[in-house]
Amino acid sequence: MLVTTHKRSKINITGPSTQLEDDRTVHERIKQSVEILNRMKDIVCLIISYPPMSLVNGESYKRNQYKWVRDILKINDVVREMEAPSKKKEIDAFKLENQISTLMTHYMDEIEPLFPQVVIAKSFSGIDVERHGQIMPTPKRMYDLAVDFAIREILQHIECPKIRKIGISGSHGETVISELWGKLQECCIFDHVIDVEVSRCSTIEEIRFSIERDLFPSTSGEWKLDETLKGTNFFILLHEVGERVNLYDMGTNWWNSKKIQKIVYTTNSQHVDDVTAVGVEIRMENHLLSWELFCVNVGEVVHSSGIQRLAINVVEKCCGHLLAVVIMARALKDVTDVLIWEYASYTLGLQHRSQTKDRVLFNALAFMWGRSGSTNKYLQYCVDMENWGQMDKVHLIEEWITSGLVGTFDEGEQIVGDLVNAFLLESFQYGDSNFVRMRSEIHELLNFLRFESCSPFLRLGGWGLTEPPKDEVWEKASEMHLMNNKLSELPMSPHGSQLKVLFLQSNHHLRAIPPIFFEGLPVLQILDLSYTRIRSLPQSLFKLFELRIFFLRGCELLMELPPEVGKLRNLEVLNLEGTKIINLPIDVERLTKLKCLNVSFHGYRKNQSSTLIPRNVIQQLFQLQELRIDVNPDDEQWNATMEDIVKEVCSLKQLEALKIYLPQVAPLDHFMKNGTSLVYTSLVHFRFVVGSHHSRIISRLPNELAIKFELQARSLKYVNGEGIPSQIKEVLQHCTALFLDRHLTLTKLSEFGIGNMKKLEFCVLGECYKIETIVDGAENCKQREDDGDVYEENILGSLQFLRLHYMKNLVSIWKGPVWRGCLSSLKSLALHECPQLTTIFTLGLLENLNSLEELVAEWCPEINSIVTLEDPAEHRPFPLRTYLPNLRKISLHYMPKLVNISSGLRIAPKLEWMSFYNCPRLETLSDMEVCCHGIKVIIGEADWWSTLKRSSYFGLAQWHNVFVPIKSDADLATQIEEIENQLLAERQERKPSQQSGEAERQERKPSQQSGEAERQERKPSQQSGEAERQERKPSQQSGSGGFMKALAFVATTASKKMKM
Repeated sequence: MLVTTHKRSKINITGPSTQLEDDRTVHERIKQSVEILNRMKDIVCLIISYPPMSLVNGESYKRNQYKWVRDILKINDVVREMEAPSKKKEIDAFKLENQISTLMTHYMDEIEPLFPQVVIAKSFSGIDVERHGQIMPTPKRMYDLAVDFAIREILQHIECPKIRKIGISGSHGETVISELWGKLQECCIFDHVIDVEVSRCSTIEEIRFSIERDLFPSTSGEWKLDETLKGTNFFILLHEVGERVNLYDMGTNWWNSKKIQKIVYTTNSQHVDDVTAVGVEIRMENHLLSWELFCVNVGEVVHSSGIQRLAINVVEKCCGHLLAVVIMARALKDVTDVLIWEYASYTLGLQHRSQTKDRVLFNALAFMWGRSGSTNKYLQYCVDMENWGQMDKVHLIEEWITSGLVGTFDEGEQIVGDLVNAFLLESFQYGDSNFVRMRSEIHELLNFLRFESCSPFLRLGGWGLTEPPKDEVWEKASEMHLMNNKLSELPMSPHGSQLKVLFLQSNHHLRAIPPIFFEGLPVLQILDLSYTRIRSLPQSLFKLFELRIFFLRGCELLMELPPEVGKLRNLEVLNLEGTKIINLPIDVERLTKLKCLNVSFHGYRKNQSSTLIPRNVIQQLFQLQELRIDVNPDDEQWNATMEDIVKEVCSLKQLEALKIYLPQVAPLDHFMKNGTSLVYTSLVHFRFVVGSHHSRIISRLPNELAIKFELQARSLKYVNGEGIPSQIKEVLQHCTALFLDRHLTLTKLSEFGIGNMKKLEFCVLGECYKIETIVDGAENCKQREDDGDVYEENILGSLQFLRLHYMKNLVSIWKGPVWRGCLSSLKSLALHECPQLTTIFTLGLLENLNSLEELVAEWCPEINSIVTLEDPAEHRPFPLRTYLPNLRKISLHYMPKLVNISSGLRIAPKLEWMSFYNCPRLETLSDMEVCCHGIKVIIGEADWWSTLKRSSYFGLAQWHNVFVPIKSDADLATQIEEIENQLLAERQERKPSQQSGEAERQERKPSQQSGEAERQERKPSQQSGEAERQERKPSQQSGSGGFMKALAFVATTASKKMKM
């Protein structure tokens, strides 16, 4: 219980001087509880204004909603009576606290399963909640969406007469008021709509006077203001109410229960100071709920530079439908294919499914249904069950086994887990039994969907087809998925009058498309021809006037985009990444609905004077949200026209993502604060490649690293740089990723300015031969003005990944003093070919690296230990301390002078992986250095391991099973990759229920599983599978446990703040 009372007490409020200490303690506890209760009220009011809660039918449901709100408002009145110094009021504290507790546990069963605990805690508190890197900075379009949602909530509160005052706090509140004013002008139910600026008013009396002047501009209206407002429907908008103005008594003489009367006001603070003075507080940050909910559920993929724009589109298309948001996020988790994201957005926007009331949820389920494949038959079984709202999990799996849907109990348990993860089923526990249930709105729509989608969806992707479907199939289908097959030809002219989606990508044998192929597909909207061998596009394609999304990625033989492409006026996405086209036709300027344009110019041009992108084409595409231009850095024509193209790019007001190559630093000025760019503040993603260079046939850096860098949100690749240009420092302030390639003069990374790299999360340095250290701490010392102490600056505190390649003169990672927080977020450090490197970690740096999970060092011949102790005795005061608490993987290769791991310091209690190769002087692996309890694999040469056995603690027999020998005649990197893949496969195959033994699973028979006695006798490891899954994934738990834990967390933190 959130509020606990040890004895029944009454509070007699007679004034501060006679207040008993015990009464004050109870009073403060009640105030704290009421504040949390009001935060709960505000967030629940917000949530019930969103679908699916707002779509629930029935006047009784709405009455129950607002009765709960009214009860909380009555509690607020009681608490205010406690605080009134002029009144003597005896309050039954025990009864009051019980009422508060009862209200806190109400209304959560339908709401909480949607929300991970991190979102709940954030929403209910004004404090910072750790996000574990899952929720990224909010894009501007999501704030625009939040404004719409806030207006929707305010308009819904019109139905509740007891909610008279609504306070709006946080950013964009004034935008809400302005747009709300416009909507109220069209509303006929209010006699008076009053809009007043009160930022200079310091009292309620001054606000009253401002309202009087607006209502009665020609005469003094003080004597008739109360009389006029009390008898009318009014809506008063107050702009920027001061923080010290308490509006509790505002309008006391105006309220009439038979009228609709509202006061809505904004405040400049992040929250309303007195929550009991308003009916509802709308915190604008809480209306970012749908975006944050999506980010938490979809995972790290949303951080990808190519995905976030698409993620924003998906959230916008969900229209604030929270259940649809979660389902789409779960369906798109870890999906990196941009076509699937485009298809998701397209599916959500379909209008033809108007037969159902909840179109958005229906479309979300349709998208999920199309991606579920064989899982759909298990969903159909659940839909057909009479007790779909409460299914015993064991009974359900047994019925699947009896029906032949699954072969084993473990298989059925895995499928149930998948359905719960997809949010199509919810899990809960009742007594000792585990249950699953299907939400009523999902059940209704799935029941309808399975019949509607039987015929029009043809999904044959990856079937190995060598021939296309027959003509009659084309006539019936609305979607055809033929990707990843072996098609070498297509029908001459199929008739598909209903076909809207056609996927043909990755048919590598397809070399040509028949000239009239598209003439019989008049309503086609999505077409993917990526990774085929086509050399040209047929003229019939340009008659697809409804085409919206067109992918030609990886068509390496395609060198020309015909000018007829300008006829595709409805085109929104044109992706030409990886093609060899030599220029864009000027007709592209007619594609004014284009939102995404991705082009590659790597084809050979006979006429080097031809223009890659004709003048004024880019600026005509004014709806562009994403623009990616990939060019050959050797192309002189790009260098000649690049400046003009940059100026056009800077005129695109809606642009959110940009990739562009700039041969010189100077054009960056256009993207600076004082430049001509209108996109400076709106770019959510950018990738600038700056610096003249020649294309490399073979890069010295691993391809895997290049791909990871491409995925970063805001990145800068600076090639062949000299000095420290101011433009580079400016861009760095906004970068999350930096690739410094062959810088010619830099001696330390910190020369770019530590303050300019506060947002840096991913950093790669390659072939920067003058660099001797990454950070020189001595150069970043600042003196306090008051006492002269060293200012402890958090240097590179956001950096998570650091990669150093071919650094010829690098001596150390860090030089000089290290302060708390420096490199504290670092998860992965990789060092490749640093011949002069002598120091990786010092003791001071080691103390900060609590987040480090992976260390790789290769071809660093001067290293004798990963830890260098300047004073060999400096660690003696803490001989039992363990460092690097989260390190799981160490790879040390080609280290001829390595003699020990950590200079006698104990490290890595969670270590799972150790890899050694060509480390001949490493003769001992001591468990006094490396914690060995969780080791899963040790890799090295067989000869080295056999020598190690005679002198190392690791030579005991139990380590024989984890050692994997390296073959000297095979590539080291290839072997390590194979071992990693094998371990990953084993981890994925491992199931919790496997603990009960294979023999027992084979002996289980369906006929023996139907009785209650047998279920009670089932081993605990089988019954706890769902509980273990719920413990691993708090965001998927149902019930009120997670919600109350979040509130307890808020209460505890608030209590600590109060004591401080």
